[in-house]
Amino acid sequence: YGRVKPDVVAYGREIMGSKISTGCKSLSGTSVASPVVAGVVCLLVSVLPESTRRDILNPASMKQALVEGAAKLSGPNMFEQGAGRLDL
Repeated sequence: YGRVKPDVVAYGREIMGSKISTGCKSLSGTSVASPVVAGVVCLLVSVLPESTRRDILNPASMKQALVEGAAKLSGPNMFEQGAGRLDL
């Protein structure tokens, strides 16, 4: 296939989240990591002027921004970390 996957890695282990009733609890997995990435994409979009968003925003440009902004991790190889850790 010729592509390295994952594209990037994100925080997704023992992330503190709110409980339905009260307090907090620790969460792990892609159910936590995916919203972290979505939040970063929203922040990236928010810094672009509204007048130019339509011209430059698309899924490929967002992926490119995430990949190019990733921070390499020293331990894992590229098949474990892709471009590296999500870095805002």
